Amino acid sequence: MHALRLLLPGVLLLLGGCSGGPQLPFSSDPLQGCFATGARKPAEFRIDKEGGQYFVAFERDGRWQREPTALTQASRSDITRYFRDDAEQIDSALIRSAGGFGLFHTKAGASLKAKAGDSDYMALLLIGAGPVYAVKCE
Repeated sequence: MHALRLLLPGVLLLLGGCSGGPQLPFSSDPLQGCFATGARKPAEFRIDKEGGQYFVAFERDGRWQREPTALTQASRSDITRYFRDDAEQIDSALIRSAGGFGLFHTKAGASLKAKAGDSDYMALLLIGAGPVYAVKCE
């Protein structure tokens, strides 16, 4: 038990945010942070929040390139458009209003057909749709 008390501050530090300052693995906002198509892959896109709006940036040639248009927080009807039969399993989502990108955070215990068992996220990217993983921002 004493060892657990010593480890707790470090564990809490690792659960901190992913924007600004040291780049840590996760944010308290489930829609903000860095994501990859594999659990052990480097970050492929990141979501930042600025002035109350979310923006997506993609890693290209070793640099982050931020899309100029803010993402939209998806309404329940937006989510239903993407997950017709499973919309109730999605907790929150960000989408590009012009299409081609969406990040979906699932509810605890969600059992979507294409969802990976070890990730709480799904994404719609230009290359297709499927599970993504919250990863360390570097």
